Amino acid sequence: MAFYDDMAAVANTLIDEFGQTITLQRKADGTFDNVTGVEAGGSTSLITQKGIVSQYKSDLIDGQRIQSGDRMLILDNTQTPVLTDKVLVGAEYWSIIDIVAKNPAGTPLVYFVQARK
Repeated sequence: MAFYDDMAAVANTLIDEFGQTITLQRKADGTFDNVTGVEAGGSTSLITQKGIVSQYKSDLIDGQRIQSGDRMLILDNTQTPVLTDKVLVGAEYWSIIDIVAKNPAGTPLVYFVQARK
């Protein structure tokens, strides 16, 4: 859909202008050796994209679903994050707790990612 493609382009432009480079660390599973009981192989890749990191508003922090210290990331649509990725925030890798894709009519616009230390 041309309309949503245009919206995605506008979102990417704004994130590029006001955001920063975000690094996702993605691990690919290796194979499990039944004899040794150890996972062998596997790899780790670093994926970069643009995003905006912000704090949650205090009225959204309930201590369970959203905890104090959690961060919300708004990522562009160049890569699709997955729950097993780690996100580099500052100098530390954070876990991804939740991902919400804004995806009207099958066109991903942005990804809202909840990250936690």
